[in-house]
Amino acid sequence: MKLKAILLLLLLLLAACAPDNLDITPTPVPTDVPLITVYVTGAVTETGKTIELPLGSRVQDAIDAAGGATADADLQRVNLAQLLTDGAQINVPLVGAVVEEATPEATAAVAANDPVAFLNRLVEITPANLTGGTIQWRRDPNNPPVFAAPRGGNTVRINYTESSGSLLELTYGIFPDAALAQTFYDTITGSLQAQTRTEERPNFPTPNQFGGGGTYGSAGIFLLDTIVVRIAVPRYNTAAGRDPVEPLVEPILGYVEQAKAG
Repeated sequence: MKLKAILLLLLLLLAACAPDNLDITPTPVPTDVPLITVYVTGAVTETGKTIELPLGSRVQDAIDAAGGATADADLQRVNLAQLLTDGAQINVPLVGAVVEEATPEATAAVAANDPVAFLNRLVEITPANLTGGTIQWRRDPNNPPVFAAPRGGNTVRINYTESSGSLLELTYGIFPDAALAQTFYDTITGSLQAQTRTEERPNFPTPNQFGGGGTYGSAGIFLLDTIVVRIAVPRYNTAAGRDPVEPLVEPILGYVEQAKAG
């Protein structure tokens, strides 16, 4: 008890002798914010510009970084609050410009004419660095994209890893008609259902199936007319996010739409 009393007395003396202007506030340690790269086109001052922005930036930030929108830009057709993903393209249309939307017929025509070229375009569009929530996925340099031709269609699988050793497999498939795509979707959905309990999530394009956790990892499967997309995380070694698949869905389906647009 005497020792504790002496230590307390010393602390009080030190505090009394400290200068009034002594700043004992801890100095914050700066942390590096990951950067993403986006491509800005259309009605902006510096169109066709590739820009680096901090992760968490929005479309408005990209437009500002490209010098701002021009006087004839139609910003009513742009979601300025949308969060950006690595590799995204932001196109600002002109007032009155007609933006053609990809149709199932156009997609089927691509599949019939040159499906491998379509898949190569997807490989090109899908960035080497993918951000899924707080996880940074990097394309595996030891496993290049794998092309296959199952059930009358064409697929490509792109492999990713992250710093803790988790694995991501992204598979795009395109088929000559919707029936063949449905058959392929049913096959891989059935395989997932045999391994883990699955569910459809209505906040994403349907039909879809999600299965997650456990020995078999997590996966999400989507049927988009003649296109099938599978996002699978067979090994997950990090606690950086509860669901590694769901944060990837929006950007990856966005790459499909970009490829369909040409």
